[in-house]
Amino acid sequence: MPSHDNALEEIRDRIDIVDLISGYVHLKKAGQNWKGLCPFHTEKTPSFTVSPAKQIFHCFGCGSGGDIFTFIIKHESLTFPEALSMLAKKAGVTLKTEQGPSVKRGEKETLQIINRDAAGFFRQNLTGNPNALKYLTDRGIDEKACGLFSLGYAPRSWNALLNFLTRKGYKQDMVIKAGLAVQGARGVYDTFRDRIIFPISDIKGDAIAFGGRSTDGSEPKYLNSPETPIFNKRKVLYGLDRAKDPVKHRGYALFMEGYLDVITAHIYGFTNAVAPLGTALTPDHGKLIKRFTEEVVLVFDSDQAGIKAAKTASGILLESGLGVRILSVPENEDPDSFLRAKGKEAFEKLLEAPMTFVDFFVRHGGKKHIVADEIFEVVSRIPNEILQEEYITELSEKIGVDEKRVRERFRKKVEQLRTGHKRQQPATQPALKKRPVNEMYMIKLLLQMPEKVSEITGRLSDADFRDDALRGIFRKMKEGRLDLNGLLQVCEGEERGLLTRISLEDEFEQPVKVLEDCIRHLGKNRRDIMKRDLQARIKEAETRNDPGLIKKLQTEMHKLLKQ
Repeated sequence: MPSHDNALEEIRDRIDIVDLISGYVHLKKAGQNWKGLCPFHTEKTPSFTVSPAKQIFHCFGCGSGGDIFTFIIKHESLTFPEALSMLAKKAGVTLKTEQGPSVKRGEKETLQIINRDAAGFFRQNLTGNPNALKYLTDRGIDEKACGLFSLGYAPRSWNALLNFLTRKGYKQDMVIKAGLAVQGARGVYDTFRDRIIFPISDIKGDAIAFGGRSTDGSEPKYLNSPETPIFNKRKVLYGLDRAKDPVKHRGYALFMEGYLDVITAHIYGFTNAVAPLGTALTPDHGKLIKRFTEEVVLVFDSDQAGIKAAKTASGILLESGLGVRILSVPENEDPDSFLRAKGKEAFEKLLEAPMTFVDFFVRHGGKKHIVADEIFEVVSRIPNEILQEEYITELSEKIGVDEKRVRERFRKKVEQLRTGHKRQQPATQPALKKRPVNEMYMIKLLLQMPEKVSEITGRLSDADFRDDALRGIFRKMKEGRLDLNGLLQVCEGEERGLLTRISLEDEFEQPVKVLEDCIRHLGKNRRDIMKRDLQARIKEAETRNDPGLIKKLQTEMHKLLKQ
């Protein structure tokens, strides 16, 4: 098994940073690099850059940067050991186990393993429950589909799962924290009882929560896991772990309402289908799907609740910068029932002509001015002004009103929304701190010419760097960390972000000449600081009327000025 440092190097060699990050961020080729919208702050113009040559990422908007380990730690909110374990598994690298007592497992990792074992328990119980199997078969879900989505069954028993997990060595309080058991007045009992279970997975395909569907009509019909340290329903889409590659391949995602809609869609070959988890779509869902595509098609039920949900969802997704179309399923049908009754070809035909959101609002709206105001509110939140123009033009055509009048009403509506503070504006990203140019250049030059570090350390000291982060990087380079990956491993926060920013800038054509210029400027800066300090000390000595000290300080000033 490789040593710790060798393991890090081997993992880096086996995992391409572009492949890894494209599973979280929608990247586009930009010269030698790839660009996308930063997942760590809100932005409209892509400033998040990934370098396949250097195997690093950097956001020129918020300053975040690092390597594959940094990205996973920050995006998944993991500790370094947890990120190392996750990436080692992905890379197929076996980590060297420490001698002596085993390292205490992190809480998130424990919760993930509990969920994995619970999913296995539910799957085993499904095969032995004819009622649950019949319900699924009646809904067109066969054994293959059950296996594909790891469907299961929670026994009617009060605490069957709790007993199973505690026998495996998990503490009762961790089972409760995982959302799989509840503390009641009469003791602790299972959250899910006598329900068909739909495991909810993260983007990697690991179970992080569960949805349970009653089969006997009892309420609630659907019950989801509560939120836990590893599960936030506002940031998860059901089926995305299986759909993310088809979404990228087809160029759009199908948004549906529930578990069965998604499963049926996948059975019929529409493997780019996903759904929120028993809640309305949120901006987080828009941000999540935008990692994989710029386009979505909403496929909701044709009843009033479905129409309302489609209107709300389209506004949220449009505000996220996504292109949105809406599929109108025939009356008295939902996506699940339509596919089972009409088949794949009929659904493909519907997909050939989905409506724009303007057409959908007009078709399912009331009087012209009411529909227009509804649409204005949505359009005003769209970040792309060109799209705004197109939607206003379409609206005037659909409702048969002169475009100039529609635009004037839109302008008034926008002003009303602004003055009424009906919509909170997103906080702007604070401006990045300005750094001393020569100090930035010096780090860039030493990265470009690491063989010069030993020479430079005899001519410059830490004190020549006024910027704390740049001084920290210089100190680490003096200690022998000369390659980028090694530096990223020991740097943190601002230092790491600065390193990736500097590394992505073009190399100097005459580095030796620029190096000498930087040393001269940094030396001058040091002398200027020393001069100001001596002037202040001389003034203080004159105030105290100390001739001996004044003479000594003036001699030092004379030597400094000769330099």
